[in-house]
Amino acid sequence: MSENIIQINKNVKNQEDTNSLDLFDNEIIGQVLSSNPFVLTKHWIKFQQKWVNGIYSTFHDYDKYIIIMYLVSITWKYNSSLFKFESMDEYYSKNEVSLPNINLAELSENLNTPKETIRRKLIELEKQNIIKRKGQKITLNRLALNVQIPEESIKNLSIFFEKLSILLSAEDWFGPSISRENIELYFKKYFTIFWSRFLLMQIPFLMRWKKIFGDLESWIIWANIGIHQTYDLEKTYLEKNNEDLLTSISKKNLVNMKNKMKDSSKSLFLKQIINNIPKRGVNASSISEISGIPRATVMRKLNKLLKEKNIIRNDKLEYFLGNLGKLNEKIFKNYEFNRNQQNLFVTEIFNLIKKSSLIIKK
Repeated sequence: MSENIIQINKNVKNQEDTNSLDLFDNEIIGQVLSSNPFVLTKHWIKFQQKWVNGIYSTFHDYDKYIIIMYLVSITWKYNSSLFKFESMDEYYSKNEVSLPNINLAELSENLNTPKETIRRKLIELEKQNIIKRKGQKITLNRLALNVQIPEESIKNLSIFFEKLSILLSAEDWFGPSISRENIELYFKKYFTIFWSRFLLMQIPFLMRWKKIFGDLESWIIWANIGIHQTYDLEKTYLEKNNEDLLTSISKKNLVNMKNKMKDSSKSLFLKQIINNIPKRGVNASSISEISGIPRATVMRKLNKLLKEKNIIRNDKLEYFLGNLGKLNEKIFKNYEFNRNQQNLFVTEIFNLIKKSSLIIKK
C-alpha cells in the first residue's frame, strides 16, 4: 500500500465543497470513456458482473439486496448533508445500523416494485434475521453488515478508475494519474461518501434494466452473453491492430475527440458487440455457473429471450445476442442513458479526489 495518506482540511465546513469554476467536465471525460471502449468497458463490465453476481450468490434474490442498499444510501445521503462520513472499517465494525423511517409506498415508487413485493421481501429479510422492524423503523443486524461488505467491488472499481486516470493524465488539466492503491485507500477512508454516490447511480441503473427486461435475472443472462461477445470483439480488435490500447491515446487524440464524437452514436459500441457473432457462444450451464442463477431458471429466461429474438441459438445450444431483438431499441436508448450517468458518476468521484477538501496528501 502506498505511504500516501488521506487528509481532511479541518478548516473547511463542508468537506465535499469543490471549486465550481475548476471542476472536471463530465462531457470530456465521457468522450474519453466512449473513445476507449475496450480499455475501460472491459474493467467496468468486469466490476459490474462480479458485483451483480455477488448479490445473487449472497441473497439469491436481487430485490432484497436492492431494498437494503436503497435504505442504506438514504441514510448516508442524509449524513453527508450534515458533513458526516465513516470509513469502511468504522461502518462495518458496528453491531447494527438504524435506517431511516420510510413507508412501503415510498419504497414501491422509488424502486419501481409492487408494494406487496416490498412487503413480502421485508418479511423474508426479518425472518432471516437480516433486519429488525418496529413499525416503519428498520434496523440492519450484524448479519446484514457482514454479508454485503464490498471489499472486492472496491478493488475492481479502483482498477477501473486507475485505467481512466492514466488516459486522462495525457491532458494537463487533469494532472498526474492515480494509482489503484491510492484510489482504494481513498474509497475506504471516505467509504460512506463514495459508496452512497455509487449506490445512487447503481440502484436506478438496475431498476432501468429491470423495467426493460421485466426482471433482473433476464437482464443478467442477456448481459453475460454480451460480455462474452465483448471479450471476443476485443480479442479480434487487438489481433487486427496489434497495439497497446492503454498507451495508444495521445494529446492529439484528446484534442480532436470532441469533433470526432459529434457524428458517432454512444450506442455504436453496443451495436458492434451485438453484431459480433463469435465462433463459440455460451451455453446455459456456463451462464448458470457464472451468474449463480439456477440452471432451470436460466433455461426458462433463455427461452423467453429467444422467443422475443433478443438472443439467438446455434445447433450446439450456444447463445448469442440477437440483432433483431424486440427490446433492442429500448436497450440502445437505455445504454446511452446509462453511459451518461456513468460519466457523471466518475467525474464526480474525480472531482472529490482531486478538487475537494477530501484529497490525497503526500
